[in-house]
Amino acid sequence: MSLFRSLVDEGARPRVYHRNETMCSPSRADHHVYVIESGYAREYTPAGGREAVHDLRGPGDLVGELAFWSPADRVRIDALTEVRAWPIDLRRLREHASAAPAVATALVQELFARNVAARRHEALARAPVAARLAVWLLHLDERYGLGSEHAPPLTMETLADLVGSSADVVQRQITQWAQRGWLVRLRYRRLRIADPSALRGAAGSWEHLSAPWAGRVTPFLVRPSGPADLLPVGEVPKPRQLPADMPDFIGRQRSLDLLTAWLERPRRTNTMVVQGLPGVGKTALVTHWGHLHADRFPDGQIVIDLRGQSPSQPPMSTVEALGQILRSLGLGEPASDEAELMLLYRSRIAGRKLLLILDNAADPAQVRALLPGGRDCVVLVTSRTRMAPLRATGHADLMDLPVLDPGNAVALLIAVLGEDSPQAADRDALAELARVCSYHPFALRISAAKLAENPGLSVQSRAQELRRPDRPLVGDPEEAFTQALNLAYESLTPVQRRAFRHVGLLPGRDFTPEVLAAALGVPVSEAVVAVEGLHRAYLVEPLPGPRYRVHDLVKRLARELGRHAEAGVREARARLLDHYLAVATDPATPREWFEAERRSLVSAVRLAGESGAHGMAWRLAEAVFEPFRRLRFYENNLEVQQGGLTSAMQVGNRRAVALMRSRLGTLHRDIGPSTLAARLIGEALTDYAELGDREGQARALNELAEVHGIAGNSEDALRYASQALDLYKEIDDPAGVAGCLHTLSRLHLSQERYEAALHHAGQALELREELGDRRGTAQSLIILATVQRNLGEPDAALSEGLEALSICHELGDEHAEAETLLCLAEIYDLLRLPHDARRDAERALAGYTATGDQYGCGRALCALGRIARNGSRYDEALSSYEQALSIQVELHHEQGKAETLGDIGLVHWRLSDYLRADEYLSQALAISRVISDGPVEARMLNRLARVRRRQGRPQVAFVYALEALDIVQGLGNRRVEADVQETLTYTYLSLGQHKAALRAARAALAIREELRDNRGSALLSMAQALLAAGRSAQALEPAREAVELQHESGTRDRWAAALTTLALVLLDLDRAGEALVHARQARDTHRECGTRRDLGCALRALGLISARLGHRAAAVAYLREAVRTLEDVGDVFEARQVAEELRLLHETPTKVVKSRA
Repeated sequence: MSLFRSLVDEGARPRVYHRNETMCSPSRADHHVYVIESGYAREYTPAGGREAVHDLRGPGDLVGELAFWSPADRVRIDALTEVRAWPIDLRRLREHASAAPAVATALVQELFARNVAARRHEALARAPVAARLAVWLLHLDERYGLGSEHAPPLTMETLADLVGSSADVVQRQITQWAQRGWLVRLRYRRLRIADPSALRGAAGSWEHLSAPWAGRVTPFLVRPSGPADLLPVGEVPKPRQLPADMPDFIGRQRSLDLLTAWLERPRRTNTMVVQGLPGVGKTALVTHWGHLHADRFPDGQIVIDLRGQSPSQPPMSTVEALGQILRSLGLGEPASDEAELMLLYRSRIAGRKLLLILDNAADPAQVRALLPGGRDCVVLVTSRTRMAPLRATGHADLMDLPVLDPGNAVALLIAVLGEDSPQAADRDALAELARVCSYHPFALRISAAKLAENPGLSVQSRAQELRRPDRPLVGDPEEAFTQALNLAYESLTPVQRRAFRHVGLLPGRDFTPEVLAAALGVPVSEAVVAVEGLHRAYLVEPLPGPRYRVHDLVKRLARELGRHAEAGVREARARLLDHYLAVATDPATPREWFEAERRSLVSAVRLAGESGAHGMAWRLAEAVFEPFRRLRFYENNLEVQQGGLTSAMQVGNRRAVALMRSRLGTLHRDIGPSTLAARLIGEALTDYAELGDREGQARALNELAEVHGIAGNSEDALRYASQALDLYKEIDDPAGVAGCLHTLSRLHLSQERYEAALHHAGQALELREELGDRRGTAQSLIILATVQRNLGEPDAALSEGLEALSICHELGDEHAEAETLLCLAEIYDLLRLPHDARRDAERALAGYTATGDQYGCGRALCALGRIARNGSRYDEALSSYEQALSIQVELHHEQGKAETLGDIGLVHWRLSDYLRADEYLSQALAISRVISDGPVEARMLNRLARVRRRQGRPQVAFVYALEALDIVQGLGNRRVEADVQETLTYTYLSLGQHKAALRAARAALAIREELRDNRGSALLSMAQALLAAGRSAQALEPAREAVELQHESGTRDRWAAALTTLALVLLDLDRAGEALVHARQARDTHRECGTRRDLGCALRALGLISARLGHRAAAVAYLREAVRTLEDVGDVFEARQVAEELRLLHETPTKVVKSRA
């Protein structure tokens, strides 16, 4: 500060900035730089349409110094805490720098430090998220001492901006490091580094960048604009889609009052149809009423244009309308049949106070299909078609909207002209003009606009133009409207007329000046001037964007005029389609353009096909395929690709036919059915082979591999993927090679061939990183994380998963984020973090739903089922599984269907419903054998073995278990092998083979310890084997540890089963008092969980303990209840054993306590 002290005015005081107050910004005129005396500030930089924190400024820092060279280069700085800063006048600073070399040197050093830091951190930008976070924490600690009282407070959002990731990822990484003891959370927004060496290890080869930096620190590590925060599951967005209210809305008070009175009527339908002439103001009325009563609809307002009378597009289908409504409510665009969409729509809006405006309805049938079930959602329909059948069937009430009354018609003319206009003073002439316009609102607006554009034109002259001698003074309102429209057109300049005629050629109801310029073949600036003239004439309506909307009747006139007056219609259409193709194929085109132009692009493909421009039709379809797919516009994409295929076939372009078939197949791979996807892609493969197109063959083979993988045909899938990989290598296509390696890794993962999956995913990751393919990198990281999770390396898996999540945030890819969240949910489930697992699985489900990925929804629901099952919430688990199963059946996803049936069977086994468990598991086993899925077959055999043992058939169980063991050992699947060894342990015990049971228990425990997975389950089987072998002293330690581990896992019924085993061990060691406490806990927990078979075992333990304690009556009661419970659930073997113990108790009370010790 001493260097700049002389520049501070004598007697000046430091400026004080409160938290979040802006100190300086590019938009604020300011002739000062500042030296911070105390407090901390955030310095921002622009990033992807937003500003992101890229550094912190503290005591002694000079801020805003870039204004020394150029005020326009100044960045925004605001106060993180209360800041005291000394202002320094820029003029005096420049003068001082000229006279004092030390000051000039200091400023140059500041600039140099900024540039050096930027270069030094180019490498850091490529580092993993964990390394970037470690570097920043070490650096900030070195700079400010994070654990000190004077350190800057750090929010997750601030750290995320510095690191270039998301607050979610940073929060999780810090939590993980805090659990490991690397960091200590002191209090809100305060951290202390407890283990710097561990953080340096996390920083890896980037650690040197955490060293103190001279001067300013400006690494420019900025997080690009990401997607909006996901809504919590169950929370539905509250759409606010009402268009802007008309500022000069006049009259209609009676109609507004009628709508309000109808709404408040106790007995009414939930729908009001406002019907009337074209242009009479139906849409304006319901919009104005909606704004007046918006507070009555706290859950939102949705507006749908049904295109009932659109001159350029067909009326909206029910499926399209339902999809639009569901998207407004936070769901994606599931490509399902109409009935399913209707059920989803009615479920989504049930109980919600919504206003739904269905504008421009075609006929009663179109409206009837969209009406909700309850009264909470209010529907307003506008139509120029009479809707009497809706009232006759009790579906809606009707209201006719007439033209304006004479007084309000004059008031509307005055409102458009302006109160101060001389023309507005001639009220008699205005009244005559209103009569000539038949009081039609649109005709009145057009006439008033003509007068406002021509102040010298008298009102009488305008009326004279409109008056025709062959019609009465007050004529037909529709005729008045048409006459006013024709005169409005005639009043345009030649340039504006040409623009108006070309508006009729444009697809869709709304357009941008760029699109109109393309059709006209003129610069955009000329189109903007022309369309502004059309706006002044009330022929188009401005929308945000900037975009313009045109009324259907106006567009019909424009189209008719264009057809008759425009010689170059074909050329204009060609220019228009060329424009759409050029923008759609430009890699720099943002996704927002495809969202805004979606309907126009669909119409453009249709227009190209109808006008004979078939080459353009399929090229445009190809151009929008991937953007539409990423945005999950499935219905539109299917229509476009089908149109492209029809056009390609029309001109006999076989390569284009193959491409369109391949694209359609890919869409059906995403949404089902997979059989149709396989047929289309197979036809494309044949076409490519006959054409000698090797790249096309490779692409089709890889797509076929993915389709067969989904269908569960794993061997065919691997064969196709391997062929595709060979072809891509032959034609030297590294991106294609990476894609095939990714497909192979997924296929091997689905077959639980983890080493092969790891190998292929690692190769794909290397290639994608070399190619700079961020989206592909995230996909490969997800596979790696999943494999590492299954190999028992959850920490490594979590690191890969968080890195993938960061990239998805960076890309704004909602679907890839859902994939990553599902992977993280499964990792957290393995780490026994059920709340984190459930949160991420629910967010994944929301993401899949929002993007319309039914296959993903099924997987997320299965994950939620497993998480609920592991938490002993069996009703919740069954609900999730059953929803998943319905999706998998619809998609013909045989592997997923088999796994879900097996999971349902496992839940029924846990609930001791062995008949149902047998039914579901047998179905799953049959499917797994049909599709030759060894891993699923092994799991089903193992589960059926457990069912058979409980049903008193241990010999059959033994055969099933040995068959399962043979399969998993051949596959090398260690986790399932451990499951099978535990099953064999219990089966050997049922067969009385105690030594064999011990061998199997030891084998299971060794595998569990190797994988660091579910040791509690293996310890429980070990304790039971030791107890049965008469080695209760040795059984005590594993029984105790099993209780602790099962308690930590959160699986309450498994914990209770471990308590029962511990109680029996303690009983055998003559510690009946301790045993009684544990047995009672087990009984109560099993009753809460509804696990009746294990309840029977706990009751048996209580009976034996009571007998040892001399409580004979209680012992008899417990054992009798145990027998009844076990017989009820069908556990014949255990019921028989307990019945024998009850008999012994009656004969010789002391024998029972030793009979099975």
